[in-house]
Amino acid sequence: MELQEYNAREIVREINSVLPQKINLFNKRGIIIASTDTQRIGTFHGGAARVIQENLDELRIYSRTEYPGARPGTNFILRVDGEPIGVLGITGAYEDILPLAQVIRKMTELIVRDQRLTWQQARQEHQRQQILSDLLMRSETFVNNETVEQAAALGIDLRIPRRVLAVGLLPGQPDVPLAQSYAAIAQRARQIDHTILSCQTRTALFLLTRSQRQDSLLDFAQQLRGMTAPALPVCIGIDNFHADAVQLHTAAREAQKALLSCLRKGNVFIKFYDQINMEIFADDIPDKTKHAYIHKIFSDYSEQELQEAIHTLEVFFEHDGSIERAAAALFIHKNTLQLHLRKIAQRTGYDPRSLRNSAVFYLVIYFYQDLHLLQQSL
Repeated sequence: MELQEYNAREIVREINSVLPQKINLFNKRGIIIASTDTQRIGTFHGGAARVIQENLDELRIYSRTEYPGARPGTNFILRVDGEPIGVLGITGAYEDILPLAQVIRKMTELIVRDQRLTWQQARQEHQRQQILSDLLMRSETFVNNETVEQAAALGIDLRIPRRVLAVGLLPGQPDVPLAQSYAAIAQRARQIDHTILSCQTRTALFLLTRSQRQDSLLDFAQQLRGMTAPALPVCIGIDNFHADAVQLHTAAREAQKALLSCLRKGNVFIKFYDQINMEIFADDIPDKTKHAYIHKIFSDYSEQELQEAIHTLEVFFEHDGSIERAAAALFIHKNTLQLHLRKIAQRTGYDPRSLRNSAVFYLVIYFYQDLHLLQQSL
């Protein structure tokens, strides 16, 4: 551990605001990293280098010729937990500056210890996130006696069965960094249940909870949505029950598929994996294939025409093929809707009003929503 420049500058600034003494702070190589005389920053001080090399408590310098780059004053070693981290240099009579040196030593010790604790906590959190990420991405090959012990040392008990929730933001939210939004959501989740484990990935925020019952999970998801809205309107996908940590990868995939189903729909905000249908297999279809299927059916449509046709069909199917209710939702006359549907049938060769052809358009709508959602998330 070594005294950092930003900490050194802060110490010098605080002292210089109330006391007149000239102060220098040196790193372990004897380089001035902060000073009341800014022109000396970055220069070498032979006296400070000797203090570090010989682990001296202090070194008094009486003339400029004693050490390279040195001026009269006293240099005090700075230690944290017995380890040298730098040197403090102060000008003035020894008896006058000694109390000040003790104050600065204590201030530096507290700052560096706090810095070390922050670094250790950040390192531990990084290790926790890595273990959780490995669990969610490859639990089948990751979980063994060694990793169980490693996780336990970081406060993660892999012997406890957990359910997985995947949390995502609805498209079109304010331009806030995703990691910052996920951190805020995870904090709210821990306010509801302090035992929650959270893991951020590129695609979602995953929450691992000890709760097992469907009603408890639903209640948790509803509370979380209530605590994050309207600033962070979220959708939540929930897995099926799995017996142990070896199956967390499968659970994460299930929760994510349920989440994507919510995001595609846009008006269903919480969904369990056992409530989804086509998404179980359709998510495994490559995006290139989805794009090709859409443009095979709507081969001569412009992007604007395709968007309008998809919207019409989506509303039509949402209202179970009812012309009157779909027309009302689209704010058009029912005869106008009939005309739109006939044009789609003529241009594509598939009549959306036919039960036999409805599956064709249902797939198109699903694939279009899926690709559109992907574009918004990039």
